[in-house]
Amino acid sequence: MSWQVGFAAVSALLGEPGDEVVAAMGGAAAAGGAGRWVLALRDASRGPRARELARAVAPLVADLEKVRLV
Repeated sequence: MSWQVGFAAVSALLGEPGDEVVAAMGGAAAAGGAGRWVLALRDASRGPRARELARAVAPLVADLEKVRLV
């Protein structure tokens, strides 16, 4: 996972607006795949949004858990 997607995922969990997250990364061109990912979070249905967040956040949580156990 790119740092941009990780940044966008954590920002989304914290409730930051997607447009502001993309702007914080330097705009859509600099955000790369994260910009497209943020757009996926605009889906009106909760299911797709939840799946996208889980897909992005799960590896981050697993890495944090490994660090905690070491």
